[in-house]
Amino acid sequence: MNYKLFTFFCTFFAVLILSAQEKLYEEQQGKYVLTSAGASHLAKLPLKCMQQEFPYKTSVTFSDTSLITKPKTYHPAFYGCFDWHSSVHGHWMLVRLLKLYPELPEAEEIRSKLTANLSAENIAKEVKIFEEDAQKGFERTYGWAWLLELQKELLSWNDPLGKQLSTNLAPLAQQLSRLYITYLPKMNYPIRVGEHSNLAFGLTLAYDYAKQTGNDSLLNVIHETAIRFYKNDSACPITWEPGGSDFLSPCLE
Repeated sequence: MNYKLFTFFCTFFAVLILSAQEKLYEEQQGKYVLTSAGASHLAKLPLKCMQQEFPYKTSVTFSDTSLITKPKTYHPAFYGCFDWHSSVHGHWMLVRLLKLYPELPEAEEIRSKLTANLSAENIAKEVKIFEEDAQKGFERTYGWAWLLELQKELLSWNDPLGKQLSTNLAPLAQQLSRLYITYLPKMNYPIRVGEHSNLAFGLTLAYDYAKQTGNDSLLNVIHETAIRFYKNDSACPITWEPGGSDFLSPCLE
């Protein structure tokens, strides 16, 4: 077979293989919509790491030697996916995907791993970390916000598993709500970076949770904080974005 013919067949079969692959998303009425194949692809990401202990980046403050142990000991629910907040929003994504695509091939694995990680016993241990004075700033406010978003997603899931897991997670969501209420009035200025600590991002997710759960105390403090910090904002220098570490837009947030 000559080189040109060989190249033709290689190209032909490559096109066949690519065309046979399912699309991860499609365009509908000018919007990109996730397909079932795309949902399955995304689900595989946290499923791979949510029960993998290492590598792990801990951000807790070691106030004594009791924490010189595996992170899974003090983070039995959210010990995977490299760090606490990544584990939390990985759990959120799995719940969201399962709600939107209940027939996912990974559905049973998702249910099994969510059940194992978000047990009442595991969440009780997670709460203990946030009750310590040395850990009150742990994952503030990015991780806090994602935990409340996870709870909001569970509460709106019309499924027995969703009801059970939201009951299990409630003590941690309530603890982080109390930390928000205590912390926000103490702030003298907003954190506007395009990274995890961006205050507006955290307020947005926490507000949605507070509204769904009817937590007026949390709603009020978020509203007061937003007005205090952002009411008079104007001419944000969006041309300076993105910064080298940004994954959020400070101006749009």
